[in-house]
Amino acid sequence: MRHLLPLGLCLFLASCALQQAVPLPPLPAYQVHPARYAALKPAQSHLRIDLTTQKAQLLNRDDEVVIETDVSTGKPGHETPEGRFRIMEKIEEKRSNRYGRYRDLKTGADLGASADHLEPPKGAIYEGYQMPFWMRLTATGIGIHVGYVVPQATLSYGCVRVPKDVQPLIFEKCRVGTKVEVVRSPAPPIPPPAPAPARPNPLAVLFRTR
Repeated sequence: MRHLLPLGLCLFLASCALQQAVPLPPLPAYQVHPARYAALKPAQSHLRIDLTTQKAQLLNRDDEVVIETDVSTGKPGHETPEGRFRIMEKIEEKRSNRYGRYRDLKTGADLGASADHLEPPKGAIYEGYQMPFWMRLTATGIGIHVGYVVPQATLSYGCVRVPKDVQPLIFEKCRVGTKVEVVRSPAPPIPPPAPAPARPNPLAVLFRTR
């Protein structure tokens, strides 16, 4: 009995092991070309967003990449539309008027996401999700803004989410009227499976001459 761990310690170790077993999602990555960024004027820039690779590129007039970054676009059922757009609006501090949460007007208690309610709860106030450095693409509410990004993951309700460290840089080099192309490049081919290693023939070993 002396070799048995106390129940509390067992539960503690089990909970630690369980927490360690859940991997954190990878952090989004981006690259900035310093010289090209410094030379770029908003009138010379354009954006390209690839729904296949979940990447966005800020390009100059020579189609040279100034910034490339991971993004997260619309999830199934809320896909980001493909096509050619122009930035219609720029707002540095923006909240969504479509997606957010309801809070009790008196207590401030969270009453849930707006998407989960057909009608506003009684006595509730709506609080839209923050969408900093907003750049509108469509009249129906699709845009580019700071948001939670997981590489290669579609997470949004249709907008293009950009990491918080890089979207302000893109915002600064764009203007109302900047061209934005949203494309879906062909998926990379799946490599064929590696051939199975050849197995030795036991008969060849059995009848091998010396």
